[in-house]
Amino acid sequence: MRSFLLLIGYLFALYSFGQPKLTGKVTDAVTKKPIGNVSIFLSHTTIGTVSNDNGEFVIANMPQGKFQLIASSLNYENYITTIEYPGKGDPLSIDMTPTEHTLQEVIVEPYDKDGWKNWGAYFKTHFIGNFSLIKNCKLLNPDAVKFRFTSKKNILRAFAHEKLIFENKSLGYRIQYLLTRFELDFTDNTFKYVGYPLFENMVPKNLAEKKKWDSARVHIYRGSLRHFLRSIYTNQLIQEGFEVRAIKIITTEERERVSEINKVYDQMQEAGLKPRLRIQKDSLDYYQKIKVLPDSVNKIILNKLLPRESLVLASKRAQETVETIALQFPGALHISYLHKPVPYDYTSTQLKISDKDVITSEIELLFGKGISIYTNGNYFNGENLIIEGYWSWSEKLSTMLPSDYWPETKKNS
Repeated sequence: MRSFLLLIGYLFALYSFGQPKLTGKVTDAVTKKPIGNVSIFLSHTTIGTVSNDNGEFVIANMPQGKFQLIASSLNYENYITTIEYPGKGDPLSIDMTPTEHTLQEVIVEPYDKDGWKNWGAYFKTHFIGNFSLIKNCKLLNPDAVKFRFTSKKNILRAFAHEKLIFENKSLGYRIQYLLTRFELDFTDNTFKYVGYPLFENMVPKNLAEKKKWDSARVHIYRGSLRHFLRSIYTNQLIQEGFEVRAIKIITTEERERVSEINKVYDQMQEAGLKPRLRIQKDSLDYYQKIKVLPDSVNKIILNKLLPRESLVLASKRAQETVETIALQFPGALHISYLHKPVPYDYTSTQLKISDKDVITSEIELLFGKGISIYTNGNYFNGENLIIEGYWSWSEKLSTMLPSDYWPETKKNS
């Protein structure tokens, strides 16, 4: 399964230790009257509040940086905007447009009346997680998810006109999730989603449960996509346990070229002659890999480790107050994390179990367009990122951590 990480809500956030406040007011775009009880939050964080009866709100201890800010309320269209804080210091004005859950849309393209029964398993597997990942992560309002399957295109889409509420008892989070896109293409075997979660720490029953959650969060974090992106940003790939190699696509022409070289090399060895071909060891390894490559496989992993300098560009823009790093590379990358063994739940889903005993993933940039990442591992232009392998299986809602989460070693450093 190839996953397009269309995590537009996974975009931004760079934290500092200041304690400024973000203030604002929410009004009806038509009547101009204030709207109370509107949920306002920073996507992928634990930071949020609600407006009072006068439509006013305050987010205290506002982190500095760039964020996706969401305002959500029943009977209104979701308000989604990008803010960079601190800005000019003026209160934020939010005009929300009233919405009717258009009956016309339902008539033209009706939802599946037995949607959850017919498609709920696909939703849970691709969005919430697989096997052990979902046993303690429960969607509390599954009736809010509506499904539409287009047989001509062989595509399943899911919609929700209200926030999805999840309780993840494995990690100790309650999550309000604003789902704006879910698309599963059965033909291409690809999955795309866009959403905006707000995390709330659950209260542990006792110290033992708190320690269990802390341990589970660290385990999920280690080797995750966020861990990798943070390591890229800080130039700590090797220290954090990641190895990055290039993936080369092998064409028919390349197979034929290498076959001729291998043939000459083998003939000289069989004749007892020392091959006079000027072949470096890494090139010889490359030729041998292609020699044994099955016809059904068209790519190989090169042996050479790629340095961080070959993967990134500094990309601070003049109007930005924080520095970003552009992840930009040709082709595809193979990423190994050396400190986590492959879990059985993952290998049991694969037609072929990897000969490696550590988790591996592959990433590719759609159309060669890069993504920009911040120091805490958040990124934008996520529509350009395609993942395969372990991350395609593991990066689900049941393993999602807020962007303001850091392991205890980071907090104490």
